[in-house]
Amino acid sequence: MAGIDIGNHTTEIVLARVDGAAVTPVTHGQAATRGRKGSRESLEGAAALLHRLEVQAGVSADELALAVLRPVDTATAPIPRAYIPDAPVRSLRAAAASTAAGHGHGVGVHVPLRDLSGPAADAPVIVSVPAGVDFEDAAAQLTAGAARGWLIAGVLVAADDAVLIANRIPLAVPVVDEVALDIAPGALVAVEVIEAGRAFRAWADPIALSAALHLPTERLAQVAEFCRELSDASAIAVTARTAADPPPDGGADYVDVQTGGTLTRYTPAQAHSVLRQCIPGSARQVRLAALAAARDGLAVHDAFFTDLSAIDNGVWLRRGVADTQGTVVALLAADEITDAAATLAELTGRPALTLADEPEAAARGARTTVGLPPGALVCDIGGGTIDLVGAENTVVAAGAGETITVAVARVLGVPKALAETVKRTPAVRVEGPHVAHEEDGRRVFLDAPAPADAIGRLCTRGGAGLVPFSSRLAAEEWRSLRLAVKQETVAANIARALRAFPVPPPVMVLAGGGALDDELLRTVTEALRAVPVVVGRANVDGIHGPRFAVASGLVHLLAERA
Repeated sequence: MAGIDIGNHTTEIVLARVDGAAVTPVTHGQAATRGRKGSRESLEGAAALLHRLEVQAGVSADELALAVLRPVDTATAPIPRAYIPDAPVRSLRAAAASTAAGHGHGVGVHVPLRDLSGPAADAPVIVSVPAGVDFEDAAAQLTAGAARGWLIAGVLVAADDAVLIANRIPLAVPVVDEVALDIAPGALVAVEVIEAGRAFRAWADPIALSAALHLPTERLAQVAEFCRELSDASAIAVTARTAADPPPDGGADYVDVQTGGTLTRYTPAQAHSVLRQCIPGSARQVRLAALAAARDGLAVHDAFFTDLSAIDNGVWLRRGVADTQGTVVALLAADEITDAAATLAELTGRPALTLADEPEAAARGARTTVGLPPGALVCDIGGGTIDLVGAENTVVAAGAGETITVAVARVLGVPKALAETVKRTPAVRVEGPHVAHEEDGRRVFLDAPAPADAIGRLCTRGGAGLVPFSSRLAAEEWRSLRLAVKQETVAANIARALRAFPVPPPVMVLAGGGALDDELLRTVTEALRAVPVVVGRANVDGIHGPRFAVASGLVHLLAERA
């Protein structure tokens, strides 16, 4: 019998002899999944792998078992920074804004530029310059207003004229451009522009921001979450939220999330934080024009977003050494592939059946691990999903190994095939033909002279020698960035999925290809330290390690049902 696991990234097969309930593994193998999981191309790849294993072992499978196939689409999308939708404050500055002028911070009531011709207020003001006003005219009106006694604490500009205006006014105040000016006159506004080379940010402090905008102290937790998004901003313009953001219109991108019996439509930026606070399975429908599978709307079982800017904030990288713009999106389709077994039977000439869902098969395979305590939770980390299987509950979450690969490819600007390699292994910075700098700070002599294109670059050790992938990162920086990616993607996703279990398990065993990553084992352990839970790795059938859990589990389930 053959257990065939067609994953989002790899296809794995275990071929075993079955005598009653006894299962004796004969051979096993894996190959990259062709095309989208569940497609005919992916099934043709599985049939080719099966044929190769049968020829190598000199046997032929009598029966084939598949798991239920549901594809996961993982890609990066240009989603703006994700401010939480229920925060009592809102950002006025456009997500893609890149310029500002002046420096320092200020807070004051909002006054439109046209009102500076009237009597001066006796309190600090934040002046807004609407679109269509010439920068020279704006500068002249600001200068005249200051001369008449207006206490101008900052300037908001709808266009991208901050530098042009700041260079023409005799005021040392923050000037923030590309701002949405849907602010009522008299509303309090806090603005800040960070001076080059400085790190202090007044309004990234939730207590200071709450006090400046006269917000109630019981909303501090939401303000603090909002301020996390401001910690790496070069310019800030914030005001109190007076009404809920309108839902996206029918033609815009959206994410439908079901919480507490209520279906709510969010923008993708809002959904980022909402999905991370909900248990898996809350997302229902996603429309993202940047993703082919979701361009016209996709019914989903789960969705998971990773804002790459959070990775940069987490390790305090030097600016410019990595691209942390965009969001990695993982979408688990709600619809199952129903004709996979029939197609595989047609391709192989052997009876094939869809035997179980992937979590059930993974749990059965992982529980062949010697020494696994009763009651242990099985966590199968695949390419597209994380499956958590307990005694009474099963949770399937979108976003797994492929999320790490896509994130690494984006931040480094390398192809996904190279990202798949560099995400797993330590790297060295080649300093000369014979000397390299390891991630732990050691300088070592190379076994062979480095090729010319590797000198001065960060390299991974491949089967054919050194493979360069970055000229900007130091070895220690890449290690920190790599760990941060794994923490913000898979480790954070497992922590999210564990919220669906009322009582945390004492032991969790990691299975699947992702469990082979030693650093992932470490980051998951760190993410769950507060639970606490003991985290270990499966050894499927005592010979496979954590890989082949689904394929082996299918064979065991097939034997038990025969």
